[in-house]
Amino acid sequence: MYQYETCQSMWLNRGHSFDQRQYVNVYGVVSDPTAVAKTRGSDSKMTLKIFDETTSTQGVVYGSADDLGRVPSSIQVTFFDSNPYELPRPAEGDIIRIHRLTAQMFNGKPQFICKTGALNGAGTSKSAWCLFHGDGESTEPYAQSSQNASVSDGRRINALREYARRAQTLPFMDEFGSKDPDNKLRRICDIKQQEFFDLYCLILDAHFVEGSDGSYVMLVWDGTDAPPLPPSMTTALSEQRNEMNVDHRDLELESDLDKQQFYAHGFLKNGQDELPEKENHAMPRIGSAFPIFMHSSKVELDEIPNAGEWVKIRNLNTQVVRGQLQGFVRRETSFVRNKKALPDLIRQYDERKLNNVVAAWGAPHNSPALTVTTHPNMRYSTIREMLLSKPPMRHKLRVVIRGFSPDVEKMCTPKPGTASGFQYGVCLRVIDGTDTVDVYVAGEEAERFFHNITPADLKKDAKTRERVASRLARLTKHEQLERTAPWIDLCVMQYIVRDAQSAKRCFQVFGTSIVS
Repeated sequence: MYQYETCQSMWLNRGHSFDQRQYVNVYGVVSDPTAVAKTRGSDSKMTLKIFDETTSTQGVVYGSADDLGRVPSSIQVTFFDSNPYELPRPAEGDIIRIHRLTAQMFNGKPQFICKTGALNGAGTSKSAWCLFHGDGESTEPYAQSSQNASVSDGRRINALREYARRAQTLPFMDEFGSKDPDNKLRRICDIKQQEFFDLYCLILDAHFVEGSDGSYVMLVWDGTDAPPLPPSMTTALSEQRNEMNVDHRDLELESDLDKQQFYAHGFLKNGQDELPEKENHAMPRIGSAFPIFMHSSKVELDEIPNAGEWVKIRNLNTQVVRGQLQGFVRRETSFVRNKKALPDLIRQYDERKLNNVVAAWGAPHNSPALTVTTHPNMRYSTIREMLLSKPPMRHKLRVVIRGFSPDVEKMCTPKPGTASGFQYGVCLRVIDGTDTVDVYVAGEEAERFFHNITPADLKKDAKTRERVASRLARLTKHEQLERTAPWIDLCVMQYIVRDAQSAKRCFQVFGTSIVS
């Protein structure tokens, strides 16, 4: 007959050193089960958290080495097996029974381990587990580590099912509301360029990186905007790595691939020139598609989530590539798959749409007016919304200019049909919180854009060249991290250009002037 601990007693009565380990039996409700991943040795692993009626409920409480008597909201258990297919794959809210779980201290912190399957030497491990559906009534396990599992306690399983339903509204289930200093869960808008963090998000797109050896990038979303950083900024991984015990292989950032920017380009295979066959109404129009980069070695060993999944990603790192903040998957990163959309995230996204807040970091009332348009009452669009819509169409964007071409001295060319006239021809690369796009400034609209600067031979006319360069410098200068990027209003029309063989989209500025 097995004797079972509660989660609270398991936490408090664990061994007080690595050598004084305890072996306990416990039932619990599963939360945050991660995908299976490879260890640095020969095993595979996954982690999950368990809670019951005895764990903390007043708020999210993390297990702290500084206060070992304080019972956390849930207790993390790590499972190991030499065969990755023998590890548990529970759903959120399932009930788990664990026999002979190892409870000990390791490096000054409580540690709970369940090792199943064959051992490196001989024989098999002593731990065992059974899984029961959280939303069912059956007390028979749907998965188990041993074919000789003992009879389960049906009353305990049903009591935990009932508690799991009640717990959904308790404060400890709201990690975003936690003020605990150990909480690493971030919104995309709150990520700093030098930190380790967790992220709860929807995967908008996921694909292998073209030209790589199998590296992978995910574009993820939570309805908020990543901050635009100075374009001169490119960093390695978080400087906090110097203070933490991390694998040196996490820090190998030597190839050009590791310094690549990742934008969605409208989620179109051929980029912004492609004509969308139909509008993708399921894709959110507002909020960053935050890139998370993963080396091929990590992809090969882990179970990676797919586009369309809500996930919690734990223990991400950061890097910055020419002003683009990116997430970086390290060896200790794990994926909690098959999460549900958080109502608060969806509600805040709906409020942004209703109030037409397309640029959280560059709201018009928070920035100096560097441009004016002839359409002050026109609704704002994001670049993603523009790229997902079908031409012909007109939009007003709130953007940052990240570059221009050609060089200033080549921006004016002789105007056809005139003896001495010139015309502007400029391409601007612009970004907002959602994407990037190249737009063209030409013809009469270009003269309106540069406002009172008549096009001329800029190779010879130094005064005019300096005036054009000065205007563009005001729109592109972003050198200090502490200062915001120069956000501008920009009206853009999209239309189709056809020839005998093909058709492509073009984007041209209209109705916009630089403030002199």
